[in-house]
Amino acid sequence: MKNFLIGLIIFVLGAFLITQNTIVRTGFNLGGFMGGYNPPFGLLLLPVIIGIILLFAMDSQVLGWILIAFGICSILLGLLMGLDISFRPTTLYVVILMFGCVAIGAGLMIRGVTQSNKA
Repeated sequence: MKNFLIGLIIFVLGAFLITQNTIVRTGFNLGGFMGGYNPPFGLLLLPVIIGIILLFAMDSQVLGWILIAFGICSILLGLLMGLDISFRPTTLYVVILMFGCVAIGAGLMIRGVTQSNKA
C-alpha cells in the first residue's frame, strides 16, 4: 500500500508537470475527415434537431436516436480533430523529469497493487 501511495503522488506530480508545459489551441475542423470540406456548425447540428423532432413525432424512435447519435458524434469528432496540442520549449532535464515521474509513479503503483494481492 505504501508503494502505491508514493507511486500515485509521483505519478500525479509528473502529470501535473506535463500539463503545465502543454499548450492546447482549439478550433472546429472536419476538413481532413470529409475530403477537405469543412461543414459549418449549423449543418452538423441539423441531424440532432431532426432527430429530436422525430423522437417526439413518431412511434418508432430508432431513426431519431440514430440521427442524434450521428450528429453528436460528428460534432465531437470535429472538436477533437480541431485540437492543436504542443509542448512549450523546455530543457531536456525538465522533459526527463516530467516523463520520468510518470513512469516511476506508474511502476510503483503497479508494484503496490501486485504486492498487496500477494499478501
